[in-house]
Amino acid sequence: MNKIGLVAWITFKDCIRNKALYGIILLGLVLFFFNIIITGMFSWEAGKVAVDMGLSIISFSGLILIFFFSINSISSDIYNRTIYLILSRPVSKAHYILGKYTGLSLIILLSSIILGLCAAVSVKLSFLSVDRQIPFNFSWSIFFLSILFLTISLLIMMALAVFWVSVTTHQFTALLLTLGSYFVGQSMENVKNIILSTKLFTNDSLPVKVISCVSWIMPNLAAFDLKTTAAYGLPVNASILLWVALYGISYIGVVLTLTIFIFQRRELA
Repeated sequence: MNKIGLVAWITFKDCIRNKALYGIILLGLVLFFFNIIITGMFSWEAGKVAVDMGLSIISFSGLILIFFFSINSISSDIYNRTIYLILSRPVSKAHYILGKYTGLSLIILLSSIILGLCAAVSVKLSFLSVDRQIPFNFSWSIFFLSILFLTISLLIMMALAVFWVSVTTHQFTALLLTLGSYFVGQSMENVKNIILSTKLFTNDSLPVKVISCVSWIMPNLAAFDLKTTAAYGLPVNASILLWVALYGISYIGVVLTLTIFIFQRRELA
């Protein structure tokens, strides 16, 4: 654990020293400012727009962090041969992967906390400007709960980004695969439901089987999206949310295990 913690701390400090991190957070703050302005332009469901945009900005900023830091961090270590200095010490490849993921996850958690508080402020100011259009039964607890589940989805994407950059040899390829995983994870469940509802294919047809197989492999990121629930103040089912959280944690564990298994057998020369 000490070896994992050491790699995680070094990774965290490297990301903190990177000026790009502050640029991304600054971008998020600017977008929150525009959230207040844009919300004032809506005369209908302005409260929903404020909540939806606030959570979307957190997700957008988190994805930029993942695409920039996770892929660049590991690929730079391999390209610059810094990884040899790390592995020459009593640090295994498993320690390296787990340490990298932990350090990068701390950056995601830090950004979610900072941007989450900024989102709450922007939403509150938006509500004050449209006092009569606050969503019925809006709950701040559900709002922050949606940020928590959004963060879990970002941690899933972080695990996938580490996986792709660990098993491929090209940084751009890893970026494309991570982007593809995100879009598939966001839309696959909806695509599957649409195909089944239109009855263009039977349940035993090849397209349905392929989509079902992909939906099992790729993460169902839509399950972690609670923007509509938070915006309209809809009731939440605690047991379902618990299973979704366990699903996310389990998926991260499986992806990291597979990453370590492949990375240990990869030639870094």
